[in-house]
Amino acid sequence: MKMNLAKYALAILVSFSFSSCENDFLDRAPDLNLDEDKVFTIFENAQRYHADLYSHLIDGFNRLGNFQPVPMSSASDESDSYMGYHGSQTLNFGSYDGVDNQIFNYYAGIRKANVFLSKKEIIPFPSEEVRSSMLGEVYFLKAFYFSEIIKRYGGMPIVTKILIPGEELNYARDSYKDCVDNILADCDTAIGLLPVLRPDNELGRATKGAAMALKARSLLYAASPLWDLEFSNTDKWQLAADAAKAVLDLQDENGSMAYELYDNGNGADDYERLFFTRRNNGNREIIFHKHQPSIDFNNQQINVWAPKGDGFEGAGAVSPTQNFVDLFEMNNGMYWDEAGSGYDANNPYLNRDPRFYKIILYNGAMWQDVEVETFVSPDLDESLNGNHRKILAEYTSTGYYVRKYLPEEVKTKTTVRAYHNWIYFRLAEMYLNYAEALNEAQGPGPEVYDALNTVRWRSGVVAIPAGLTKEQLRDRIWNERAIELSFEEHRWWDARRWKKGAEWFGGEMYEMYIVKDDLGALTYTRKSFETRVYRDYMNLYPIPISEMNKNPLFQQNSGW
Repeated sequence: MKMNLAKYALAILVSFSFSSCENDFLDRAPDLNLDEDKVFTIFENAQRYHADLYSHLIDGFNRLGNFQPVPMSSASDESDSYMGYHGSQTLNFGSYDGVDNQIFNYYAGIRKANVFLSKKEIIPFPSEEVRSSMLGEVYFLKAFYFSEIIKRYGGMPIVTKILIPGEELNYARDSYKDCVDNILADCDTAIGLLPVLRPDNELGRATKGAAMALKARSLLYAASPLWDLEFSNTDKWQLAADAAKAVLDLQDENGSMAYELYDNGNGADDYERLFFTRRNNGNREIIFHKHQPSIDFNNQQINVWAPKGDGFEGAGAVSPTQNFVDLFEMNNGMYWDEAGSGYDANNPYLNRDPRFYKIILYNGAMWQDVEVETFVSPDLDESLNGNHRKILAEYTSTGYYVRKYLPEEVKTKTTVRAYHNWIYFRLAEMYLNYAEALNEAQGPGPEVYDALNTVRWRSGVVAIPAGLTKEQLRDRIWNERAIELSFEEHRWWDARRWKKGAEWFGGEMYEMYIVKDDLGALTYTRKSFETRVYRDYMNLYPIPISEMNKNPLFQQNSGW
């Protein structure tokens, strides 16, 4: 494969970009030109090279765009961004070329992993334990980066050697199945090398559970309808279920459960706080996350998501759609539009799933001691609009803001800081992966219900109705994933692997248009604000034109 990363000679240590003020293992490596012997025969240099492998991890808080970038959710039915220059708007209208293109970034990470593995025999590891741990991390990150590539583009070149200028660099695309097999092999190797537990000064480093979770997710994706032609084995769903169950059952070196849901008996409050609480502070739900220091309101991860308007002063760039809000059940477990659900069109936010109040900021919600106002005046007099929807084009486009990921104590004009975790794998996903795979493999059964309800009960949500068919339970699982894993980039990929993108992401996107009359009465109306484009071929991204021009052996994905 002809890639830009080939220009990096092995003898050069590039300027390392992974940094932290908290942990030794994240110290920056020196920006020096060193020959390979000095890099890898001096352990401290090899250790810094190894740490830089983590620099290719990208969080999803602000994935798309440059100025005030927004999350992937704004290109799905979860949310919208009113800023047209964001990549999310480009995706919404069916133009994908180069958007969310991380080919170079992830292949660069894979190349570094291959370099490290090629030098493992000359690295003077201080102990066999350190050697196993560091090599396990390399195999995991190599597999993780490759999984990020193939879930976007399908099968891509499997690169296991160091690409050096002067060699043949044009690689044909490998099949998706071969790519998955390669990832699974690296995961199995990592699982055999990595420890279950890490000390507090190694937070963010890969563990055995992280490699097992990646294996479980990779098998789940491979079993999904998008890849039926390449994975036709009848046991594929069972394999995915078994891999997820292995994570649920994993014990640490002391015989205790390695992971547990973050549940202190506080219902949905615990759901909210799990994203701000580290493992060393009692959050054993996190399996793998991007390690970062605490941040304040000025950080884009907070500011871009925070509501806009009096009392908040965020950018308000992420607006949940009514399409997404409609996925929240009532607190009795019924959908809002089911007969007998208790839904009140004049009070639509009453008696919803408890997680609704921890994920969505809606008209009338209290946030940082301020009441959210997203109504408009009956005569469209802008001065009379709610304080958080003064200008329709520049505030929320849907009548909502996001609450999830926003620590309430972090405010503008203060120095308060909080941890803000971007989580790649957590235990709740493994429960839902297990439920989905087992339902597909065996149909409805008590273990499927138990897995789903375990996740729901943590947040005080009622149990899934009993007696559902396999198809009905599948719909419930999809919906549970949409809510529990909202804004964590799962729905973007779930829609593709289930070939539901055209249904979920195409067509009309709705806002809740709220009008407040002269007497203070509110009228709630679902109103289309945008028609989005999604075709079935968009289940895979196009190979960027820039990459196609480099490599004549590449074949473009169908439809592009």
